[in-house]
Amino acid sequence: MDPVYHDILYIHQPAMEVQPASHAAAPDPSPNANDPPGPYVLRDLIRDVPLGTQDDGTVAHITCVDAWNGNLYIGTSAGEVLHYVSIPGENEDDDEDQPAYIFATKLEPPYTTQQEGADRGVKQLLVLPDAGKACVLCNGTVTFYTLPELSPAFEGKIKQPGCLWVGGIDHNEAAREGSGAQVKGTVVVICLKQRLRLIRIGEEARKIRDIELGGVSAVRRRDDLACVADAQGYSLLDVVNQRKIELFPISSSAQPEPTEAPPQQINPPRSRDQSARRSFSAATSPQRQSRAHERNFSAGAEHLRPDSSSPWPTRSSSRQEGPAETAAPSSPTPGSREGSPMKIPSADHSARTSGEAPREPAKPLPPNIVSPTPNEFLLTTGTKLTEPGVGMFVNLEGDVVRGTIEFSTYPESLVLDGSSQDESSSGNGDDAEGYVLALVNQETDGKNSKVIEAQRWDVDPSEVHASRSWLSINATSQDVADSSGVGLRLATTTFQLAANEIKHSLRQRRLNLDNERTQPSDSETRRDGEEDRFASRFAQVHASVLLYHGDRISWVVRNALILQLDHHLNQAIKRGTTASSTANLTIDVHVAQRVANSIRGQEPKTELDFLTLTYIRQKASLLLFGNLVLQTMQGFISYEHDKRRAEDALIAGEVDPRTILSLVPKLAGEVDEGTHGIWVPQGLTDVVTLLRQAIQAGGPSSSSGDNVDWEDPKGAYGDNLLQLVKRYLMSWRKKKGFGSVADETQVFRSVDAALLHVLLMLDTQPTTSRGPAAPGTLRAELNDVVDKGVECFDRAKELCEEYHRLYVLSRLYQSRKMVGDVLATWRRIIEGEEDRGGELVDGEQDVRRYLTKLRDHKLVQDYGAWLATRNPRLGVQVFADENARVKFQPQDAVAILKEKAPGAVKEYLEYLVFGKNHSIYVKDLIAFYLDAVLSQLRDSQEARDMLIQSYETYRALRPPKPTYRQFITDNAPTAEPAREWWNNRLRLLQLIGGSHGGGGAVTSERQEEAEEQYSRQLAERLREYSAELVPEMILLNGREGKHDEALKLLVHGLGDYDTAIRYCLLGGGTSLFHPGGGGGGGGSSGGSTLGDQQPPLSSSSPLPVDKDLQASLFRALLRESFQISDLSERLERTAELLERFAAWFDVAEVLALIPDGWSVELVSGFLVHALRRLVRERQESVVVKGLAGAQNLRSAAVWGEKMKEVRAVVVREGEAEGDGVVGTG
Repeated sequence: MDPVYHDILYIHQPAMEVQPASHAAAPDPSPNANDPPGPYVLRDLIRDVPLGTQDDGTVAHITCVDAWNGNLYIGTSAGEVLHYVSIPGENEDDDEDQPAYIFATKLEPPYTTQQEGADRGVKQLLVLPDAGKACVLCNGTVTFYTLPELSPAFEGKIKQPGCLWVGGIDHNEAAREGSGAQVKGTVVVICLKQRLRLIRIGEEARKIRDIELGGVSAVRRRDDLACVADAQGYSLLDVVNQRKIELFPISSSAQPEPTEAPPQQINPPRSRDQSARRSFSAATSPQRQSRAHERNFSAGAEHLRPDSSSPWPTRSSSRQEGPAETAAPSSPTPGSREGSPMKIPSADHSARTSGEAPREPAKPLPPNIVSPTPNEFLLTTGTKLTEPGVGMFVNLEGDVVRGTIEFSTYPESLVLDGSSQDESSSGNGDDAEGYVLALVNQETDGKNSKVIEAQRWDVDPSEVHASRSWLSINATSQDVADSSGVGLRLATTTFQLAANEIKHSLRQRRLNLDNERTQPSDSETRRDGEEDRFASRFAQVHASVLLYHGDRISWVVRNALILQLDHHLNQAIKRGTTASSTANLTIDVHVAQRVANSIRGQEPKTELDFLTLTYIRQKASLLLFGNLVLQTMQGFISYEHDKRRAEDALIAGEVDPRTILSLVPKLAGEVDEGTHGIWVPQGLTDVVTLLRQAIQAGGPSSSSGDNVDWEDPKGAYGDNLLQLVKRYLMSWRKKKGFGSVADETQVFRSVDAALLHVLLMLDTQPTTSRGPAAPGTLRAELNDVVDKGVECFDRAKELCEEYHRLYVLSRLYQSRKMVGDVLATWRRIIEGEEDRGGELVDGEQDVRRYLTKLRDHKLVQDYGAWLATRNPRLGVQVFADENARVKFQPQDAVAILKEKAPGAVKEYLEYLVFGKNHSIYVKDLIAFYLDAVLSQLRDSQEARDMLIQSYETYRALRPPKPTYRQFITDNAPTAEPAREWWNNRLRLLQLIGGSHGGGGAVTSERQEEAEEQYSRQLAERLREYSAELVPEMILLNGREGKHDEALKLLVHGLGDYDTAIRYCLLGGGTSLFHPGGGGGGGGSSGGSTLGDQQPPLSSSSPLPVDKDLQASLFRALLRESFQISDLSERLERTAELLERFAAWFDVAEVLALIPDGWSVELVSGFLVHALRRLVRERQESVVVKGLAGAQNLRSAAVWGEKMKEVRAVVVREGEAEGDGVVGTG
């Protein structure tokens, strides 16, 4: 039969059409047109199939369909086979241009008798790619054709009438063929009314064997075992050993078989083992008994001649070519099911049905057999087509394994997709999940419709129900009424289709942050093309399941996870009154959060999985964050859980932070696009653009003007956005240095600028206290960010200046080691420029500490001098610190201070003299003190009166009393400026007294002359105020050797008798009024520490004093004591002096000075001491004289002894010693 070619009709492949589906937890869902898609969608293959009319004048319908190698074969109820072929799209380089199908031929297969019902027309199309043949079952007759054009095979001589079903291809053999194994032809099973016939189709058709088992309407085979179904139930059949084990009925309402029915053997082989026994209960789940199968080769293959009544050539064996052996025909076992196509009803059943009223018979349930794995079959059972059905897994031994699968109604068609399907009918590794697709009936709003129910078969039974989804096919009412017009078929070849929605979502596009649209540059256009090509790698789906309904054929395509979840997220976006309106945009947070939660913890297995999970996380995070922005615009404080979820989503999504910042007013300006811009997936670009339009429509620039203050950090803006953005950006800062961050420079520049801006906004609130940062506070976070360095240095400076945060600015400079700018910023703060943070509390002290750590000599010199000008006492420490990295020689420091900070010279000299004991600077310091004191006395009468009053007060004190130095120290004024010049005078006394080298011992005559000259100069300057500066005059008189004048002032001018005694002991030393030489507070009578004969050493450790000088000083002091005007004071002081220091006086001189009117009792102490001393001296002289006489006698005796031993020697004149004659004496 030659093929008939019709006019070519081009049918272009339409774009993917997503039909609604639903996921429901209820067992009887009701799909809604607005429900999101499930794991499968429909994609039209061809529409408007040219169906002919049947003999009764009605329009024919599609009965079967198959696709192979770009060819589409369609069988109709009118007995026609329509052949379509695919041609490439008009633009082969364009991935979106899908192949088109053209109508090629229409074939009318021959048949013997017109069938009715389900057997009418073309019932089956069986494509055998390895054999290059196709089997067509039309009106009960099987004919064979060559592929792909469907020309008659075997010269049209072979056809098989009386056939119920054809198929039974070995799925294991098909898998081996797909792996490259060499197989000669394909074995198929032809189900005749009385038997099964196995034939091998290759270059020729050869019969293998007949199995006397009739009425079989479905076969699935794995090697030698096949699962078959007749009109009543399912059975396992060993096609080699020809043994059958009954499983369970198709309809669970049918009469159960008697239990303990043994396995039946059909056409038994010549040698067989003991057959296994099998029992079933009336339930649909049979119980297994112990048995074993023996799979032996059949030795009885039947030999038929070509001109015999059978058209099949002979074949030797089912496994190998060889000599043909004639099989002995055997008849069915009496009473077995296999003896006839239909089972004989039992007597009980006949008796029961005869008494019932006649009713319309229920439509029989079609058997469904699929094989998900090489060791299992999936079978369906139920009661009615409108009632739920059950899928049961049976292994090769007939045992029920796994759990059951529930269908909402009994499946009219059943196919498998994915997982461990054989390679000839499944996709690649992307379809790792195994789904079972069933064509079931649904009732929605009182109307019946057909839907595809999809659920997983390769998961735990507890998870099967959650994976169920339903896909509406929009079948017409006619299709619903007649199930023969709708069906599912598994294509012979898996086709690869383009899913452009995936590419449109994943391809990256530049994010336009400008309101004006600009023409893309050449580089941007080139990158667009590169991104399109990259995304096209993932925009491919594999299709192997065909759906025919009405005059349309569609692919049942696995819906990519990205499309499912993306659709959910798009549904979360609620626009305004119109689809393009953005003024009243809202986000359904629950939908977006549900999508984000659905992929939480999910690990990618492929590159597409990775891109999908990343894209969905990022889009969900954008929507959740966008919701916060939209709520903030309306002045609402968001719920804490909404903010927490948005933050978690942002961190998990790892979207380019610049896209997030572009949505936040005041922070959008911190985004650095760089020269190439921001590139994100187009799906994210669309969302960002939509949110930005909504923000601009409802922001402060809108015409309504209601939300002018919505960007106030004290309100919702700070609570909803700033705190969240701060934590989000903090997490991004931790990724610095990661190689996985694209556009790292621009990203972290934007992150740092925005983070610093956020922290400054939050830290300048009125509730924020001034002062240093406490640990864990916002200010501490701000300092930490700045200290660790920011990428946006210039922008950071601008922000710090804008928010008047000078101390933060100084820390920013410090992060870059810009010490000069740090000091300059601190100087601005100290000099009074506004610093709202107030962190620099003790700025001058901080500057001093900072300068000690620097190595830049010029900086230290300049800022040390500046600090010394402001705070001399603190500033000089910069020049005097020995631990500083920059050290100054004293002469250099003095010169610098004299030039730049004259007011600090005195402080530095004090440090040198008192701290370091540098005596060479004593005269300079004396000059400073003297100028200060004289200036005060010259300008202030109060100061002069204060000094005179101090003398009078001190003289009025009764012993015991402190020294004058201690007195004026204890009674120093506390108020300025008196306190300052009073302290200067104390230091002046200390220095003039020579305690720091000013009046120490001289080492040369020139130095002695210089000291005398210097003393005269000082005395000349002090002479004008000699009455007010009595202690100073005492010291100068001592330096000049005018001891009588000095003692006179001590006794009569001050009345400081203890100091006078100390003066004598020190031999006129000038260290009288320094803190360490005042003698404490000892009184003049009793308890004085100066009563010892040897005076204590001063702090300057003077040389030993001449005793004659001390004696003369004591005599002078005694003379002055006799001149004290107050009689009682005179008597007391003179008597005490004589008694305590009697050793320094001559008795005769003292007696000559004592007035005659004094009582002996007043000087009794002196006299007793003097007389005792005289007696002691007399007695000591007697003892010394006696000791000297004894010593003289001893020496004479020793001399005499020595002389006896020495001989006389005569030495003549002119002879050398030793040459004379020795006499004997």
